[in-house]
Amino acid sequence: MSRPDASKSHSKELRGTTAESAKANEEAASIASYIADMADEMAKLATRCDMPMLCYFLNLARAEADMRARELGGYPIDRSA
Repeated sequence: MSRPDASKSHSKELRGTTAESAKANEEAASIASYIADMADEMAKLATRCDMPMLCYFLNLARAEADMRARELGGYPIDRSA
């Protein structure tokens, strides 16, 4: 026979953990979006300075950061401007 008070405290722990996890994911998504923005800006600078390999690697970093931000629930970044 299960104890009712044990299940209640366990569900409260799960809610707290879920809320903390959601906050951590939100923060990680924000950081990933920031990294994607910075990598995009640096890739543009590398292109202007005729550094194709650096531009390539920075674009890889941007793509990885964008992907991670989307996985964590962040919003896609519009870089068309």
